[in-house]
Amino acid sequence: MEEEVVRRRGWLTQQQFLDLLSAANLIPGPNSTELAIHIGYERRGWVGLLVAGTCFILPAMLLVMGFAWVYVRFGTLPA
Repeated sequence: MEEEVVRRRGWLTQQQFLDLLSAANLIPGPNSTELAIHIGYERRGWVGLLVAGTCFILPAMLLVMGFAWVYVRFGTLPA
């Protein structure tokens, strides 16, 4: 994430990124999700926070829901 946000796109300085990473490490939970949400907030405020959070969480959620559906649908077929 640092490579993309700091070096390639230049959205944040190295120090800003490290400050956000430090804040994310203090909060319990998945650090990568928290960091993505913090970056979205730094870039575009509350709208950025919501968009970054949704775009970071939604793909994984849909994959897990798909696997769960497949398991419920086909996991109990008789031999």
